[in-house]
Amino acid sequence: MHFRYMEKENELAKIDVDYKTGAVTVENYTDDIILRPFGTKETDLTIDDFEYFMESRCFPRGRANAKQLLADMGLASYDPVGIVMITNGKLWDDYFWVKVEGKDVEYERDVKLRD
Repeated sequence: MHFRYMEKENELAKIDVDYKTGAVTVENYTDDIILRPFGTKETDLTIDDFEYFMESRCFPRGRANAKQLLADMGLASYDPVGIVMITNGKLWDDYFWVKVEGKDVEYERDVKLRD
């Protein structure tokens, strides 16, 4: 699986994940560690690191209406990767999002929540 971590229309990083081998690699396109998906960590990334990052782009597990939100998305359980595949990892309080490679998604058309 291939993902692009974005800020509006700016690509911040490319993330490649291979669930068969457990390999996770990142190619950062910024020197600002605050804008990087894994901060200062660039090597020896794990599936847990990746899933922790993906969960940071989701609504909280303990949210009061979490079960209803999951049902509305067609998900049986809280699956951060599955949620991001549907929501593009967009949150109301920032301009970051996750582009799933091969998915026809554009910031202005599909992701932008506010100016």
